[in-house]
Amino acid sequence: MKYIITSALPYAEGMPHLGNLVGSILPADVFYKFLRMKGEDAIFICGSDEHGTPIELQAIKQKVQPEEFAEAMHRQIKKALEDFGCTFTYYGKTHTEQNKKVVYEIFNALNKNGYIIKVESEQAYCNNEKRFLSDTFIEGTCPHCGYEHARGDQCENCGALLTPRELVNPHCRICGSSDISFNKTTNLAIDLPKLQGKIKEFIERNSKNGWSKNAVNHSLNYIKRGLSAREITRDLKWGFPVPLKGFEDKVFYVWFDAPIGYIGITREWSEEKWLDYWKESSSKLIQFMGKDNIEFHALFWPGMLIGSDVGYVLPSTIYAYEYLLAKGMKFSKSRGVGLNISNALEIFGPDYWRFVLMYLLPETSDSEFSVELTKSIINGELNNIIGNFIHRTLSLSKGITEVPSVELGEAARQAINGVENEEKEYIDNFSNIRLREALRNVVGIAAKGNAYVSASEPWHAKGKELDEIMYVALSIVKKIGILIYPFMPYTSKSILSIFGVDEPSLSGLELKAGSKLNIGTPKPLFRKFTDEDAEKMERIGGEKGASKQ
Repeated sequence: MKYIITSALPYAEGMPHLGNLVGSILPADVFYKFLRMKGEDAIFICGSDEHGTPIELQAIKQKVQPEEFAEAMHRQIKKALEDFGCTFTYYGKTHTEQNKKVVYEIFNALNKNGYIIKVESEQAYCNNEKRFLSDTFIEGTCPHCGYEHARGDQCENCGALLTPRELVNPHCRICGSSDISFNKTTNLAIDLPKLQGKIKEFIERNSKNGWSKNAVNHSLNYIKRGLSAREITRDLKWGFPVPLKGFEDKVFYVWFDAPIGYIGITREWSEEKWLDYWKESSSKLIQFMGKDNIEFHALFWPGMLIGSDVGYVLPSTIYAYEYLLAKGMKFSKSRGVGLNISNALEIFGPDYWRFVLMYLLPETSDSEFSVELTKSIINGELNNIIGNFIHRTLSLSKGITEVPSVELGEAARQAINGVENEEKEYIDNFSNIRLREALRNVVGIAAKGNAYVSASEPWHAKGKELDEIMYVALSIVKKIGILIYPFMPYTSKSILSIFGVDEPSLSGLELKAGSKLNIGTPKPLFRKFTDEDAEKMERIGGEKGASKQ
């Protein structure tokens, strides 16, 4: 079996914030690392979403071409994500010839199969700029929640899908003018009502494969209300030109070519291998995203694949996360609010943030994020439980260069059994995409190790008794080094170097007697969260920080 792991593509308008990271990319990376640790044939495909009007708007402001702006942001985002420990099979981008070929293939197939229709609609027109405005070039107040910076396609605050006509007090984001009219234009759309039955059947059949509850419920609610034809072209210049007579002056709407980018980026990775994954019937496509991406990934994207019928695999699992919130506000990449993935590393290294964010992962409901919680998790679970156990074990093991051969007594066997039960839960949690709970299993293993060392009192033991205690404690340290890898890859490497292990694998959890040790002079793995860190976090993040994916 092959696995394709994807996360919602970071939009190349600005640097992703911590909410973007925890809402899709980080859990996808964690799950991918677990699959590789199991020895599965898996690829992790991601990349920068480079089309769309926000990028064109930023390019206008900076007086550069959209492609130049998008490419510069793509390089910055890619580096920042890699600095955060993300291990992509390939991190590409949507503005490539490879993606263009796949976009045209799917569009032409949809058109041939009768799922592309012409629709006459009103499109916003700025009388000051003398140009049509795409939905995201319009900003105003959301009619549902009152958010004052809602875009013409979707409210960033409540996630509601919108049209520019619905906005209260709309204005042009290019010049700020409210002198906007709505002129008639003809665009192409996917006939989703014609596909609705097949999309519903897809959801009902596949949602048993570990979909998050919100993905199932939101999708079926949309189906119940009835799908509408969805426009896929716009009167813009930045994007892929439409390959259809009479529409050559239009480009594809970003929501159409962005999900196809999962396939196009894989093709960019390897012309030889991409079809082995995307047209292999046994491949599993597992997609991670924030809940505001459910409609696009659970309805429109499968509809495109079903309607085109060219043989690409449909999503097997769609896992959508809730929001990471702080003080009732949200992080906003477009408005530059909150900690982003680049400036967060000025405070702590990537493994600290990976641990905190995965510990708070909003799997079933919105999660709070704050300076106080960050401090509590770093100083508590990370330092006092995991760090303390590993440091005290290595300090007590100083001078041991080889794993002792021992016969385990009752207390030792009980300790190992308790840890092995946590291991089984860890694997079960990962298999069911309960990633936050899997991380808590690792914390539980360290807590059991601490309890065993304290009860065994190795500082009073000698000879075979001491060997037995240290064998068990070192066994647990090695297990932690392997099991923590998906969450904290740099920490895992540091721990496993003691045991001469280069690649973490679930098949290598057992500590074998006689194997060499390289303990050296132990140093604490982690440092405490200080008042200075709190001040820096508040200064960089700002009081308005908080997050939505």
